[in-house]
Amino acid sequence: MGFDDENELNGQTAYNRTIVEGSARCGCFHCGGIFAGNEVSQWLQEDDGEDDTALCPYCGVDAVIVGNERYPVCMMVLSGLYMHWFDQEYKQRLEEATDMPTCGDYEDYLRKGIPFLTNHDRKIAVVGEIELFPLSVYGRAEELCNDGHPPQPVEYDDRDIYMGGVVTVHAGFDEHRYYYCDFITGDGIKLPYDAWSGTQQGLVLNLSRQYGDALRGIITDASMHHMRLFIDAAAEE
Repeated sequence: MGFDDENELNGQTAYNRTIVEGSARCGCFHCGGIFAGNEVSQWLQEDDGEDDTALCPYCGVDAVIVGNERYPVCMMVLSGLYMHWFDQEYKQRLEEATDMPTCGDYEDYLRKGIPFLTNHDRKIAVVGEIELFPLSVYGRAEELCNDGHPPQPVEYDDRDIYMGGVVTVHAGFDEHRYYYCDFITGDGIKLPYDAWSGTQQGLVLNLSRQYGDALRGIITDASMHHMRLFIDAAAEE
């Protein structure tokens, strides 16, 4: 979405009673709510006598749009507008990202996670940060160097690879004394990543031994390179 498109859509947030009331699908790019125009019950009366301005029925902010043919109302459009027009709030929420509810799937992430983070009631404690290494690269290198020990294919759904996704973290040694580090989504899918270095693997191992099933990770950048480790107090109890 370009600058002109962002400005055009943002322009829909003022003097919009006529277009909102006649729309079957509206969205608020402050809270991410999607609703019909007849759900709006509060209007900001403009001093100049022009058309009134809609206030979101969920958060009360004048950030309601109806979209256009190129950019219809959907969560990805609302997310992009939020990160542009509410960038300072987004950055603050990004810092507090481990307070989000656990996401079960990609659609749930879009509703409840970054950038529309609304829940801050999880009792968490950040215990470390690591960089992630894709096992597809490691596995290919192992395959080339050791034909007798081909890597096992990792099956996963791209929808489960997302920024903001909370995963359970387990590390240890298997029956063959090989180190393993598992990042498991709420759907039970193992992400094909490992800690970047031996030092970071050691950190994850020690934290896993110390906290067991309470150790969680949250991916904090879209390129899947960075993970923040934290303790979920609810899982400890």
